[in-house]
Amino acid sequence: MVESAILTGDGSPTRYHPDYQQHYHSLSGAHMEARLRYVVPGRVIETARNHGQVRILDIGFGLGTNLAWAIHEIQKQVPGAQLEIVSIEREILPVESLLTYFKALPETRLAVMLKGLVEAGQRVERNLSLQLVLGDAEKEIEAIDGPFDAVFLDPFSPACNPELWRSSFLAAVRKRTAHGGILTTYSCARSVRLALLQAGWQIGEGPRVGMKSSGTLASTGSVTPPLPPIAEKLNRKLQQLLECDQEGE
Repeated sequence: MVESAILTGDGSPTRYHPDYQQHYHSLSGAHMEARLRYVVPGRVIETARNHGQVRILDIGFGLGTNLAWAIHEIQKQVPGAQLEIVSIEREILPVESLLTYFKALPETRLAVMLKGLVEAGQRVERNLSLQLVLGDAEKEIEAIDGPFDAVFLDPFSPACNPELWRSSFLAAVRKRTAHGGILTTYSCARSVRLALLQAGWQIGEGPRVGMKSSGTLASTGSVTPPLPPIAEKLNRKLQQLLECDQEGE
């Protein structure tokens, strides 16, 4: 059965995964979600502007949307900055299926770029280096060298991909994240936030995008400006759970 593209609220396409029974993006807007959930809160523009370079770890290539919008925004706002992105994907779709989503991106050159990336596994241009790693992220992460300035954590839900939301994997990701680096994800599940704390991250409230609830931000060390705080009641509960977990070790 061929799965067709589904238009989201901002006119951009997404796709439904029949096995996981989930869409790849928020139906409020696939492109909106990429920009407002990942690119902006990941502070990649600021990093590129302040340091002249930025490295991003993209966990869950999916339809290439988050990666493409990061390239688009950084090169548009900070021309000349050096950008490197390593993207991990377990179930890459055939390039023929992905072209529909690539062609919907804001620039034609992005479609050409991502097509080349999927076909060759890497793409190198002036001031740009892309690598696509195929396989299980919890295994492949061990061969990936940091540090990364930002992490886009965008696998399917914890019920579908539990291994990518466990503290052991999140600790491996943190190990490869620069001090002050930021992780951003759509999940606001208490179990995910607790796993981040167990892995040594500091956490904050992610932005609300469309009809979706707030996501989660995490950082390695303090950042300026600080991450938006988690609601006090929930934060107290998470700290209690963390203390209980540490006492049980």
